[in-house]
Amino acid sequence: MKGSIMGKLDFGLGLGSMALGIILYFYFDSLPSDSAFYPKIICYAIILLGAIITITGRLRMKVEKGQGDGKTESSGQKDPKSYRTVLLVVLYLFAYYFLFQVVGYTIPMFLLIVGTVYTLGYRKWKVLLPVALGVSAGLYLVFTQVFRIKFPGAFF
Repeated sequence: MKGSIMGKLDFGLGLGSMALGIILYFYFDSLPSDSAFYPKIICYAIILLGAIITITGRLRMKVEKGQGDGKTESSGQKDPKSYRTVLLVVLYLFAYYFLFQVVGYTIPMFLLIVGTVYTLGYRKWKVLLPVALGVSAGLYLVFTQVFRIKFPGAFF
C-alpha cells in the first residue's frame, strides 16, 4: 500500500538509528571511562531518538492504513527546488570541510550557518548575522574550553 510508505520509512529509520546507537555504545565501551563519557551520552541520545522515530513511524503506519481505502495520492513528483536546496547544503558542507583544514573553525562555521540558513529561506540579515556569529563563537568556546579540543588552522 503506497499510503503507508512514510510510516515504513520512519519505522525503518528508527530501528536503524537504535541499532547504530547500540553498536556505537559497545564500541565506545572499550575506551577509558573518562574518554568515553561524551560519546556514550551521544549514543544514549541516538537510541532514544531512534525509539521515538520508531514509535511515531508505527503510529503513522496505523493511521495511514486506516485512511488507505482507495484514495489516490498526488503524482508523487518531487519539487526540483528541494533537490537544489539539498545539493547546495551538501556543497556548503564540503566547502566547510576544506576551509576548516586551512582557515580553522570559526570562519567556516559562520559561513556554513549563514549559507545554509539563507538557502533554506531566512532573509532577515539583522537577525541572521548576529545569530550565526554567536552560534559559531559559542560552539568554538564549548569545544575548546569544555571539551579541550584543539582545532587546526590559522585563525583561532
